[in-house]
Amino acid sequence: MEEKSFFQTRAGGLTIAFLVIMAAFAVIMAGLSGGNDGLCTAGFIMIGAAMLYSPVKVHLYDRLKKK
Repeated sequence: MEEKSFFQTRAGGLTIAFLVIMAAFAVIMAGLSGGNDGLCTAGFIMIGAAMLYSPVKVHLYDRLKKK
């Protein structure tokens, strides 16, 4: 049986998603303090992508991988 590293497990993937959300929060706060709408938009896209990681992986990627 092959041993997976932590970041290849489900918990590791969710940890990476959480870290991306925390980084996006910092990007949004920097955008708000500097008056830069582009940074706020980038942070919002990062949060959206991190939140959609788990559902897309479970419902799309894993199901297509089984077939």
